[in-house]
Amino acid sequence: MKGAFFLVVAALAWLVRGIADASGIGDPAGSALLGLGCLLLGGVGAGEVAARWRLPRLTGYLVFGMVGGPAALGLVTRPDLGQLRLFEELALGLIALTAGGEFRLREGRSQLAPVLAITASQIVTIPLAVALAMAALLAALPVLGPVSAAELAAAAALLGVIALANSPATTIAVITELRARGPLSDTVLGVTVLKDLVILLLFTLVYSLARGWLGGGPIGLGVLADIGLAIVSSLGVGAVLGALLGAWLRYVRGYAELAVLLLALVSIELGHGGGLEHLVVCMAAGVVVRNLFPREAARFIEALERSSPPIYVIFFALVGAGLDLAALPTIGFAAVAYGGIRLAATWVFTRAPAAFMRAPRPVVAHAWMGFVAQAGLSLGLAARVARELPGIGQGVAALVVASVVLNQLAGPVLWAWALRRAGEARGR
Repeated sequence: MKGAFFLVVAALAWLVRGIADASGIGDPAGSALLGLGCLLLGGVGAGEVAARWRLPRLTGYLVFGMVGGPAALGLVTRPDLGQLRLFEELALGLIALTAGGEFRLREGRSQLAPVLAITASQIVTIPLAVALAMAALLAALPVLGPVSAAELAAAAALLGVIALANSPATTIAVITELRARGPLSDTVLGVTVLKDLVILLLFTLVYSLARGWLGGGPIGLGVLADIGLAIVSSLGVGAVLGALLGAWLRYVRGYAELAVLLLALVSIELGHGGGLEHLVVCMAAGVVVRNLFPREAARFIEALERSSPPIYVIFFALVGAGLDLAALPTIGFAAVAYGGIRLAATWVFTRAPAAFMRAPRPVVAHAWMGFVAQAGLSLGLAARVARELPGIGQGVAALVVASVVLNQLAGPVLWAWALRRAGEARGR
């Protein structure tokens, strides 16, 4: 029934677009709504097919977007992608809210030393190591086409920062499924959540610098001060919005999903008109709700889980639809190399600090496997780069998407094996 309904909507989209093109009276908003319906219905179906094959649903959404996008079937046109930009920003806000909502100040103290050591090591070294390696690789391969030194530096820096991200949802899902408890699971979960907060701030800084490089303007103390002021202001505004949301959940209690979506939409508008960083605002709001309103935190997370699935289906399908499929054969080798460099850096800069802090042997040997998987945050950052940095954005996004698909396939398998090997898995 779902498949038949999707075929009807897809046929209607093709028919209406054909008539509009022939008559010259096409409505961009109407075309975007038709594309939206196709992405939502087709994405859900593709996600279910992926789940039957024991693949992440996210993979199904991405693949359907690639097939249904302007480079293939044309269910969504290139102008439609611009019309549907709001869903990308809304999904990014929900991802940042979730990242903030996962950060619990009072938990993880038993493994605090290795958590802080591994987090600091990865934050400092992985972006730098990956950026240097990718700068050399992109200079040798025509992946991004003819680029200037500034564009090469910006692309490498952005790839380095995005390489730091991993998937809290995958980490938590495997731990829950295996009912794992112990030093390994506690350490990896603590590092994953803490990194999610830091990477949003780090990406904001590097992204702002990259835009300055591409614009040709000098990066002086004044520019850095403006960036710092925007981040601090975004943290303050996010804390206020988080306190308002927490008060709503405590005293009003109803319409939690609408309140969460409203906060994300307000953050988007503040980012457009107020010079604030949308991701940082939502992240700070999530941290405040989670830690200052602990009794309401469970309903906050439930509201996120109930309101986000359709937004995520549309968002990941849009990411796939925005890819330039003609460039994928050229990007293939670079994407594999990017994933391999990231994997090697993760292995080195997880084992070394864990061994230095004399963490338990399973943490030293296997913790790096918990940081392989990537998902929503990486794709969200890549989508923003593709949308707002047209010169290098498409190439960077394609590299990230291809690497995420590979990492999301291998990551859960490696992480589950690590938990079983460490003797922490109690479930099947």
